[in-house]
Amino acid sequence: MFIPSALAQSTVKTGCEKEPIDIEKYGGKPFQNPEEIRSKNGLLETAIEVRYAQNQIAACSVNLRSYNGKLVGPTLRVKPEDTIKVNLINNLPPETNPQTDQNNNLPRAFNTTNFHTHGLHVSPEGISDNVLREMPPQDNLGDASPQYPIEIALPNNHPGGTYWYHSHLHGSTALQVSSGMAGALIVEGGLDRIPEIAAAKEKIFVFQQITYDEQGTIENYNDLTPTGWTNSKRYTTINGQIVPKIEMRPGEVQHWRFIHAGVGESLNLHLTQVSDNRSISLREIAVDGIPLGRMDNWNRQALELEPGYRSDVLVKSKLLKNGQRSQEYVLVDSPSSPQKSLKGTGETGSILAKVVVKGLPVKMALPSADQLAKVALQEQPSDIVTTDGEQKVEFSLIACSASDCKQKFNFEINGQEFSHDSERTLILGKAEEWNLTTSDASLAPSHPFHIHVNPFLHQRSNPQGKVEKVWRDTLLVTQGHPEKIWTRYSDFVGKFVLHCHILDHEDQGMMQLVNIVREKPNNTISQMEDNHEIY
Repeated sequence: MFIPSALAQSTVKTGCEKEPIDIEKYGGKPFQNPEEIRSKNGLLETAIEVRYAQNQIAACSVNLRSYNGKLVGPTLRVKPEDTIKVNLINNLPPETNPQTDQNNNLPRAFNTTNFHTHGLHVSPEGISDNVLREMPPQDNLGDASPQYPIEIALPNNHPGGTYWYHSHLHGSTALQVSSGMAGALIVEGGLDRIPEIAAAKEKIFVFQQITYDEQGTIENYNDLTPTGWTNSKRYTTINGQIVPKIEMRPGEVQHWRFIHAGVGESLNLHLTQVSDNRSISLREIAVDGIPLGRMDNWNRQALELEPGYRSDVLVKSKLLKNGQRSQEYVLVDSPSSPQKSLKGTGETGSILAKVVVKGLPVKMALPSADQLAKVALQEQPSDIVTTDGEQKVEFSLIACSASDCKQKFNFEINGQEFSHDSERTLILGKAEEWNLTTSDASLAPSHPFHIHVNPFLHQRSNPQGKVEKVWRDTLLVTQGHPEKIWTRYSDFVGKFVLHCHILDHEDQGMMQLVNIVREKPNNTISQMEDNHEIY
């Protein structure tokens, strides 16, 4: 895997050693939601500064690229039909490894950035959610920091839910996101107006694998290799915190918004009672921002979060037993075997958060099935019954055997690495079936498929093992387990991308350009002979 050159550093900063973190010493601080910026009168207007910042992770003083100097960006909270106006200020130093070739699939341009709203159904063009746009830093030290206007308009029928934003420049995405350049983006919707959910305290969980070396920095891809995160002994953080403590009263209901903003580790979540090791239900009401229309109770089976995934869950604490003063739970990430991990190496389990139930009991109800179904009927995209054709995506990571290899491995989709000279053309208004696979020859067994602009329909097994339909925008595709999805290209034309959401894979070529165009009058579009009835 390509590793760009970095300044030679031989010393190890105290506290930044690659050693297990003492969670008893550094964990247990009260859970804190990220800072929040709300829209007013249909407009969210703010400045976001990209700069190096000193922060503390356990005993290590890290110096990482950031949004507004924090380990996690501010939460942006909007409503359907709102406009998001961000003045992005790039206050990073001058670029030392610029993008001189757009078709170069090597990590580079670490101080150049842009802005992606992951999961939003918005325009990919102009100064909207345009990941093909480049936002470089100052040319010379001492120059004024460049400022880049971003303006993103949400449709009036946009689903309410949990989304997020992050940098997305090809070549520097993984390094910047793994530094902490990510934040929650909440679109308020019908679920938030259900009385039982409105009464619940909201907790936003931005899960990150913040990566840093033994100097507390990240300036190359050393720690983004398949074993890099495991070998670093670093800890998955929540809003920059290590094992934060959440307090609940007996019988209380809370609304937890899970966002996997990490780079390369699966999360398999259980909420477990410490005293008897029994699991407590994570009651899922939305996936990837879109309401389910029901409540799936993940109890014995883990709730799966892969990079890019989101899940809204309701948690209802149990009443205390007679004489019992408190009860402790732990939010656990269960281990993953090499066969079920993202990068082909086993992932150790860990405790991510603690929950302490104490105090006077409260009577709080969960929403009814009818309430949840009504919101989904209003906010889910319309069902897809017939399709106009097929698309195929095959992920593959293979060793490069050519004499002119620029790096040891090829990161491919359908046998090709990313190029601006090659694109997949789709027709506005059409609906198609997509077949997703990971090649048997791929050295990495699993790849999270993510496509911008339009969500897709997928069939999964619910906690009871029954097949159900779910709308989402990111989906893990594992060797030997092909996936089918169905999507409609609605509302917006323009160029954007699909890619693997292991972001160092994306940076190195596992990405494809997509172009949605309007069908020309009297133009015959070649299609499959048969339309496919899905449901």
